[in-house]
Amino acid sequence: MKRNHIKTVIVTKKRNRFILIFTGLTIFALSCISPFEPDFKGEDNLLVVDGSLIKGLETQMIRISRSSSISQPEYRPVENCQVKIMDDSGTEFAFSEESQGKYVANIDDAHLNYDTQYKLIFSTPSGEEYESGYQKLLRNAPVDNIYCIKEYHSNTDSLKDIQGLQFYVDLDAPNDASRYFKWQIEETWEIHATWKINGVYDGKTIELFSWPSDSLYYCWGTKTATGIYTTSTINLSNNTLKKIPLHFKSHYSQDLTIKYCATVKQFALNEDAYNYWHQKETEMNESGQIYTIQPSQAKSNISNTGNPDEKVLGFFWVSSYTEKHLFLENPFIKDALSPKSCSVVGSSTNLLGQDLINYLYTLIARTKNFPKPPPVFIYFTTPNGVYFTKDECIDCRLMGGSTSKPDFWE
Repeated sequence: MKRNHIKTVIVTKKRNRFILIFTGLTIFALSCISPFEPDFKGEDNLLVVDGSLIKGLETQMIRISRSSSISQPEYRPVENCQVKIMDDSGTEFAFSEESQGKYVANIDDAHLNYDTQYKLIFSTPSGEEYESGYQKLLRNAPVDNIYCIKEYHSNTDSLKDIQGLQFYVDLDAPNDASRYFKWQIEETWEIHATWKINGVYDGKTIELFSWPSDSLYYCWGTKTATGIYTTSTINLSNNTLKKIPLHFKSHYSQDLTIKYCATVKQFALNEDAYNYWHQKETEMNESGQIYTIQPSQAKSNISNTGNPDEKVLGFFWVSSYTEKHLFLENPFIKDALSPKSCSVVGSSTNLLGQDLINYLYTLIARTKNFPKPPPVFIYFTTPNGVYFTKDECIDCRLMGGSTSKPDFWE
């Protein structure tokens, strides 16, 4: 029995020594691993054109810039270009430079005709001339139906799926209309401050209101969803398709807290424009995944007329659009977005009227860190609280919104 015990101890010691050696070698090997940084800088200084002609828009816009390296991305506008759009009958529409590299024109819709072809023509200050291929202005169909469904989607930041709203659109277009479509989503949401305004201090005088003002209480935020959404019905017998996926909104999104609107814009595309945007959509959907396609240069329809071999990035496309709104009111029950704490000066008091105003002047005089510069807003809380503040507790604009209510808001 004693001999077996000694043998077991020896075997155990050998096993422990092996584990220690293996662990040490593993740690040493891992410590020698350096991050791999591919020696790929990308092509820079290429001309980049982002332009379109959209029937129904008040202002048409063309952006011209130069590409930068991947390691040091920056916007490099090309200024002082001569920019115009010409139709197939020779009618020209001139653009002016509104800001660096941004060229705009207000073209009356009556001058943009269906089945007419348009192309972009511009020259740079160095004298290089560029033009796009012709794009036909196609008739569009109304947005048929937009809706959302509560779904769970994989979350790249954690191992758990995340619940949210997946938005969809249905397509129902005439068979003789375009068979290629693109959608763009503009998001608008309502924002509320924490308190309404009961008064204001303009730096000299305090004015208390007889009724709380909501002038800075209601705001609306807006942004364009970053996704690209395309589809084709070229291989279908009818120009209809159901449940085309659009953007996904996590239930954590504060945009959904009070009231939210997805405005879906539907564009009818030519085949080459569809191929360009569909490739961009594929690249965007694949990026960030474990297995991804290699990024490639989508074929541009813009070329240097004097040097056709020059690489140009971007695409000029022509379309008409229709749109439809989908409103949602707090689909996930949660508290409204509000600041964690308010930067305020104040206290509780039972004073009213002029006595309260005199007290507030005294409070201003004796407070070293009084919010400045004016105007500073005053709000009341119950019971008997009175406070000065300039932050998002009273001003919804500081939470990323605008007090201008959208015309379409219900």
